[in-house]
Amino acid sequence: MKDLIMSTEKGLKLIKYMQSKGWRIRPLNIVYLEDANADTWEPSQGLLDVWDDVRIVVTDKGEVLLSCEATCEPGLYYTQNRLNPNGAFCIKSDEQFQDAWQIGYHKHQLALVQCANLTGLRDGNEDGLRTGDRQFTGNDFGVNQHTTGDSADAVAPDKVGRWSAGCLVGRYASTHYGKFMPLVKLMNLAKFDTAIIPGDKFAQF
Repeated sequence: MKDLIMSTEKGLKLIKYMQSKGWRIRPLNIVYLEDANADTWEPSQGLLDVWDDVRIVVTDKGEVLLSCEATCEPGLYYTQNRLNPNGAFCIKSDEQFQDAWQIGYHKHQLALVQCANLTGLRDGNEDGLRTGDRQFTGNDFGVNQHTTGDSADAVAPDKVGRWSAGCLVGRYASTHYGKFMPLVKLMNLAKFDTAIIPGDKFAQF
């Protein structure tokens, strides 16, 4: 599924979840729902190298303006071929990172680029899970919000592969350039918040 407009009911549930955490709510909010089906937001198996996270833009009133396939986790390639000796980076889940991204370029792609501290785990045992991994915080990890091609007509890959070494990546370039980045610009902010929510916790909320 390239993108899907969900019901306001589910969007409101997302906002209420964020409020229950005491997170900042803006008129437009960027959220990633981890290990969830992009069609239904129901929990998925959370397999390595699979596009099974959801990139969402939701208003403070619960209107979902964007819901599309993404990943919050590194692909198999960088899990096994480390860029850092401590392992591939995986952003901490069930957290909101405030003022941590700004508009810029990921290589040749218009994107949100890291500009402040982020916290995550490094996959030292290369199992694709956060369990038991060491936690790191830094402002220079290069954890950007980008996509899978330098133009909107790029073909979407079947697997995450080399498209993420820990970045938050939208599967479809057409959605990234045609919907996500225009919504980001519409927020009219210098720096952007992003929430990472586990699909199973959201389903139980």
